[in-house]
Amino acid sequence: MNKNQNKYDRFKYSVEQNIFDSIPKKPNQPLYDAYKYIMSGGGKRIRPVLAMICCGTVGGDPVATINAASAIEILHNFTLLHDDIMDNSTMRHGRQTVHLKWNENVAILAGDMMVGWAFRLLQQTKLKNENRLAELNLVLSNALIDVCEGQELDMTFNSRSDVKISEYISMVGLKTSALLRCAAKLGAITGDASDVELSALDSFAENLGIAFQIQDDILDFTANNAKFGKKIGQDIIEGKKTFPILKAAKLVAEKGGEKEDVRLLNKYLKSKKGLSEGYVNDFIDIFNRLDIFEIAQKEIDKYFDLAQKHLSDCAKNEYSEMLNWLLRTLNKRQV
Repeated sequence: MNKNQNKYDRFKYSVEQNIFDSIPKKPNQPLYDAYKYIMSGGGKRIRPVLAMICCGTVGGDPVATINAASAIEILHNFTLLHDDIMDNSTMRHGRQTVHLKWNENVAILAGDMMVGWAFRLLQQTKLKNENRLAELNLVLSNALIDVCEGQELDMTFNSRSDVKISEYISMVGLKTSALLRCAAKLGAITGDASDVELSALDSFAENLGIAFQIQDDILDFTANNAKFGKKIGQDIIEGKKTFPILKAAKLVAEKGGEKEDVRLLNKYLKSKKGLSEGYVNDFIDIFNRLDIFEIAQKEIDKYFDLAQKHLSDCAKNEYSEMLNWLLRTLNKRQV
């Protein structure tokens, strides 16, 4: 196995163990049952592992950031739990969503409680410079605010027919990049990063987040249903204004297109609750005709390249090399 993959898997396992060890053993308590359920749903655990790698990149001990890394993963799953309620999603990581397995009240309260657990674990981080605890708290607080603002923007887009790609990128910078930036900064602060290192890793994670979200938008149409863990074309059903939709609409507006394509895109852009599953293949046909998937990959490559450039301000060591490996790996992901 690749040495970086091996290290990634060890970090991932250690975070998962730390999180589950921290969950109180309270039988027949719906909030904790729901909390454990969503945390056991799997996933790549990119955010906590990123925190650990960034700690090592600035000369710290990755193990020291295990509690901060766990905090960002718990906060991330809190956002997924509440997103599923707002989007009326039925599946997450191939399993029934929490609000359907229990009910909306349990899902909301479990999510709120998870925020408390995230901050509780954060306080237990073993900082290289103990004077930086307040900085850790501020970073996690700001990330939580950014994600909520980004989610509200995303929901607002559903009712608008005139969303611009630049607005979409700004929304992604809040909703998706915020937690990756938070993870990178939590790790860097734990390792007592300099201002230059902190800024470089922050910008690295910001661009990584944008690339990652555009990938997700494309995978919503191209991924294997079982491996992706949710229904293909779910964004269409939910009425999301994602990169492929916005880019297709822009190209059709600028260059014209087949009447049926124009009609369907306009119908979708004006809808507030999306379209039925039966339209998904029609959109895939439009995207293929307009080369949207190829255009999106070029955009993804652009943001991955920008992310990599910011790593030049960090010292060269095994962990900065691991960040470069992570970029290469994520750029070819299929789920």
